[in-house]
Amino acid sequence: MKTSLLSIFAVVLGLSVSAQKFSRNQSNNNDYKVKLEKGRPSDGPNTNTSPYKPNQRAVSKFMKSAPGVVETQIGGTIYDTQTNASVDNRIAVFPDGTIGAVWTMGFSPTSYADRGTGYAYFDGASWSPAPTERIEPVRTGWPSYCALGSSEVIVAHDGSTGLRISKRDVKGTGAWNTTSLPGTLGGAAMTWPRVCGTGNSLHIIVCAAGVYGGLENPLLYYRSTDGGATWDAAKIFPGLDTTSVSARHGKSFNGFGGDEYAWAQPKGDTIAVAVSESMGGAWVLKSFDNGTTWTKITICEIPNLSVAPSPILASTDGSISVALDSHGTAHVVVGRMRVSDDDYVAANNSYYPYTDGLLYWKEGMQQWDTTQLQSLDSLAAHGNLLATMIDYNGNDSIDWPTVGSGELPFGKYGISLTSMGQIVIDKDDNIFVTYSSCREDKVKSNAHPNAQLYRHLYKISWMKGESTWSDPIDLTDDLEHDFDECVFGSLAYSTANGLFNLIYQVDPEPGTAVGADADTPADNYINYLTFPTFVSNQPVVDISKYVMVSPNPATDHADVKVSLVKAGKVELRVFDMMGKLIISEDYGQQTAGYHTYNVNTSSLPSGIYLFNLTIGNARVSNKVIVK
Repeated sequence: MKTSLLSIFAVVLGLSVSAQKFSRNQSNNNDYKVKLEKGRPSDGPNTNTSPYKPNQRAVSKFMKSAPGVVETQIGGTIYDTQTNASVDNRIAVFPDGTIGAVWTMGFSPTSYADRGTGYAYFDGASWSPAPTERIEPVRTGWPSYCALGSSEVIVAHDGSTGLRISKRDVKGTGAWNTTSLPGTLGGAAMTWPRVCGTGNSLHIIVCAAGVYGGLENPLLYYRSTDGGATWDAAKIFPGLDTTSVSARHGKSFNGFGGDEYAWAQPKGDTIAVAVSESMGGAWVLKSFDNGTTWTKITICEIPNLSVAPSPILASTDGSISVALDSHGTAHVVVGRMRVSDDDYVAANNSYYPYTDGLLYWKEGMQQWDTTQLQSLDSLAAHGNLLATMIDYNGNDSIDWPTVGSGELPFGKYGISLTSMGQIVIDKDDNIFVTYSSCREDKVKSNAHPNAQLYRHLYKISWMKGESTWSDPIDLTDDLEHDFDECVFGSLAYSTANGLFNLIYQVDPEPGTAVGADADTPADNYINYLTFPTFVSNQPVVDISKYVMVSPNPATDHADVKVSLVKAGKVELRVFDMMGKLIISEDYGQQTAGYHTYNVNTSSLPSGIYLFNLTIGNARVSNKVIVK
């Protein structure tokens, strides 16, 4: 790994160089040249038969990234696809500060017969042990999680007959009561559910398999007003039926795909769900009477297309999130995408994977059209462009690794290069957004099938009274994540102790094994991450100019070189990649100036180690290879 002095400064001072400018110059992104076919997701048998390969290391149990950011490993999985588009509700904070979190978990490639919901619980002091078995009695996937008073509810699909609803009345303890909600509308199976709760009511949006009412894979709505004991009959969401949607869009649109929708946190009887379908449009559906009646608000719509092949159109990518402010106004973040259709016959269409842009829309803003969505400059001018990939080297373009013909320098998620957005609005109407974006400067040279960029998790915010959005902060800007794909972030609606709470998946390989990349199945990790409502890219403690470890790789010794601006206590802890403490040194109070600490590495087994140096109240991590 090439380490520059700038990156050393960034780590030591707690800086994230993501404060550099956006790359809005996409001239070399080959937007129009490279396209991939994208069909509706299926939860059928996994076709990737590559043998499982254990990772050579695990992430540390505890780590710190950007200033104020702390994360903990709470679980793992080999099954590595957590969504097809939008990231689900996977974490909930209870009023007493306890937390529940879920994810799709499976450890038996390639059939993953053991797949189901992984669950972890934080009791206010510590997390439960990492789970090794699913909570359901049968194979499931795509859990959606919500708190309902002091109880907790998980809704997942079984991929064949319907939904599995698991509930327990006392959070964090006791047996789960799992019931089945069979598929309706002619017996069609239901997949990719989302659930939210308010009072004693539960609301589910789910994609039905097959054709119903002339619409392929319609979105169904289920409601329970008695905590899940009984359910109203399913119905197609008003405003998303054949008459309202398919007829308007002609041959170019014939239904919805999985995971193209997300609930907002309810505000009493006001509930809202956002939907994004790249060949149809994007909408917000709102109800002011707990789901009895609905109003559709259009964010954008694809025009009626009937002549094949279609032109290349700018649209949204299906990865959408929505939040309601104190006035009940909807705020949406969604990825940008370019799409086309060659024949209007097959259910598949084409997308253009070099497309970039995370977009913001607020209820009351003008409806987007394809022309505006085509131009990043136009979106920025109208306040709709939140983020793109960052031009870390400042040369006004993104520098891609060299790849083979028809291959991509990043994982194939079917979404924008900057996407997987999550939006939360606090009680003071401050807006917080997290997302995942490819990093120009983080490359895995031996990735499958060629060199690929890693994705990291970022945060931006709009504080009440401010005129602009904050600069993006890489929440995973830690040396330990230099070789990690950080994706599928799910942000809890509520804060705990003034901290935002998020879970995400850490993958040593860009892309997925259970997906279009068909990577070799390997260990993935589920991390819990907290960050304060205000995360700055300014120094936490301006005490050291730099820290450098050399030689790296090391053999018999490594010199830790430190330049202190002022006096401070210095301690060194060396961990292996399993989180075991190997070396502990307390150098005591040190004067300002240059210091070198010699560390004997001759007895250490070959591998990668973390040198954690504490200087006063600041901590610096360096990844060191010992040969």
